[in-house]
Amino acid sequence: MIKAIIFDCFGVVFTDHFGEVYTHFGGDLKKDYELIEKAFFDASKGEIESGMSVIAPHLGITEAEWGEVEEKTRGFDYELLSYTKDLRKKYKVGMLSNISNKGLSYYMDYSVLLEHFDDIVESAKIGFAKPEARAFEIAAERLSVRLDECVFVDDRPNYIEGAQHVGMKIVLYTDFKDFKKRLDSLL
Repeated sequence: MIKAIIFDCFGVVFTDHFGEVYTHFGGDLKKDYELIEKAFFDASKGEIESGMSVIAPHLGITEAEWGEVEEKTRGFDYELLSYTKDLRKKYKVGMLSNISNKGLSYYMDYSVLLEHFDDIVESAKIGFAKPEARAFEIAAERLSVRLDECVFVDDRPNYIEGAQHVGMKIVLYTDFKDFKKRLDSLL
């Protein structure tokens, strides 16, 4: 029986066009895949200040230059957020985000998240990042549910695989309509 739905933040709840911004600055996502993954994973575990502290210099730009372009492409998915309010009537709703020590409040209005989620787990604050099993375990523990009572929603296949590996049900997020259909079939 499903008791909780746990969402990723960037690319699901908060639109993220990292790839578009990266290529805007001349980056090659395929060629630089390992550099990008390592930078964000290290930041998500709190081992470096931010992924951009590695990525921006690699692209020959400043973090401020990145931020100016990125600011124009990001924001909350209010259709999804509205749906979380409906879900909270029957389920616990959480968030598990890989994020640097800067935290989610650096990138968005945190009060919006507090309105829509019962608990928010920020990876750098717990020292574990998706797809590490412990990150998923902590998210479930903080909602007082078992792993097999959770559905995890993310736009990244490797994070989905990590959640599935620990026993969570999964939904790979591509867009709201597809997500809702897939989640409804699990509930």
